[in-house]
Amino acid sequence: MNPDAAIANYGYPGAGPYDGGQAEYLRVPYGDWACLKLPGEPGDEFEDDFLLLSDIFPTAYYAAELAKVKTGKTVAVFGAGPVGLLAAYSSMLKGASEVYVVDKSDKRLKLAESIGAVPINFTDGDPVEMIMQYRQDNKKLMGSLRPGEEKALGVDCAIDAVGYQAFDRNNPEEFKANQVLMDIARIIAPGGSIGVIGVYSADPAGKDENEKRGYLTLPWAELWFKGVSIGTGPTPVKQMHVFLRNLIFNDKAKPSFIVSDRISIDEAPEAYKQFDKRNDVVKPIIKFY
Repeated sequence: MNPDAAIANYGYPGAGPYDGGQAEYLRVPYGDWACLKLPGEPGDEFEDDFLLLSDIFPTAYYAAELAKVKTGKTVAVFGAGPVGLLAAYSSMLKGASEVYVVDKSDKRLKLAESIGAVPINFTDGDPVEMIMQYRQDNKKLMGSLRPGEEKALGVDCAIDAVGYQAFDRNNPEEFKANQVLMDIARIIAPGGSIGVIGVYSADPAGKDENEKRGYLTLPWAELWFKGVSIGTGPTPVKQMHVFLRNLIFNDKAKPSFIVSDRISIDEAPEAYKQFDKRNDVVKPIIKFY
């Protein structure tokens, strides 16, 4: 393979015919500009945390930024993959008072629970209704509401960390491209904010011509009447490198809690197969030494 042709573009157009960085060779234009100086030594206690600065941690933190998470806000994160888990974690770093994480993997949801989030398994029922019920069962919350406010128990902020490859709630073995967006439209409170960090693009395997072109149905009237804001787009990773690095080495953040496996390069093909099957592999790290 021509190394000049294998360009890492993370699925975005305009950087050659090869999507992503899974290639034998990789060209990194202006690589010195993208470098971040790190303290410590290879193999120290921060190595795995610093590795996640290359993409996943900044992406997850940006999701919380898009959703306008602030101190005291309530948050629902759809998707407990690496980005979703770290989006929940980032929301807590930003001071969220409640964080719900929706997924169908018990292993991933246990990780969410381990950082203080409320796990919501959508195979147990409608996740929107489950979050609403959880909030209604909170006596302190209900006791703090004025008359009529109990009718609007949605969350202040919602994060889509899934994208168009979302599982159909009614048939968890099938995909439904707009499932998460439809659920978010229901759970978001009036005046709330939505961060869409999950990837949406044309899908050749879509169920109809609209899905194949990346055109999805949304309850726009409901979103409009709620007066919500929606933020989305690729992550400006470099804008967040420095302060996230500082949080790590000052022991304020430990994103490596998501690392599920540490494997050799020989084990990588099988790990990719398991990840592609949506099995419980969360975030494997390949060790070359």
